[in-house]
Amino acid sequence: MVRKVQRNDPCPCGSGKKYKRCCQIKENAIASGRANRRRGIQIALGWVSHAYEEPIANWVDDVWLEGLSEDQHGEIGSAHPAIRSIHDVNLLEYLTAEGSLEGVEGENRPLQLILSADIGLDDEQKAYLSQLAERPLQLYQISDVQMNKSFSIKCYPDNGSEEITIADASSSTMFDVGDTVGLRLMQSEDTWETSGAIYHIPDEYVEGLLTELEAAGAEGYSKTLAHYWLELVAQHV
Repeated sequence: MVRKVQRNDPCPCGSGKKYKRCCQIKENAIASGRANRRRGIQIALGWVSHAYEEPIANWVDDVWLEGLSEDQHGEIGSAHPAIRSIHDVNLLEYLTAEGSLEGVEGENRPLQLILSADIGLDDEQKAYLSQLAERPLQLYQISDVQMNKSFSIKCYPDNGSEEITIADASSSTMFDVGDTVGLRLMQSEDTWETSGAIYHIPDEYVEGLLTELEAAGAEGYSKTLAHYWLELVAQHV
């Protein structure tokens, strides 16, 4: 087992300073900023889900669950609580990033409704949320995992893209090398983070998804990925 660097140890970056006087300061600042941004997402999603409860319920039926049978609806509802939790995050994140609400006068895009509402978001949180409309949902393969520290990804299928490492202790415990996942990446300063949505695709279903994504093209990519994952949830895969 790799020994965790202690506060008074020499910093592993080689600066000659103690860890607590060097990289730990940077790491704490990054963690604090990430926590603030995630808190903003939680505030935003909580507010929009209550302020527009009926239009969102209609959107879920007409868009999110489009084409799924009543039996599949029931199977999604009876999924394991951990999967249900991921489902709820994915649903609200997708709605906010790409959805629009019927029956709402004037502006009907949830993201813009959030950004114009007085719900206590600071400038950093608003700027971060604004990225949701700019960052596409994309399929990736996990290329490396540093447990309780970070994970690395590459676009899948690999088109020669660079590997991206994401410092996220919590998410690093959810992945194994070789996993295929749909993620929406968000940028903060010079680092990448995930938006919180995770669409895990088991190995035996990846080829089928790739076929559907190719047929859907860029315009239908996000919806196809999300819908394919929902069908797997309905199968309790």
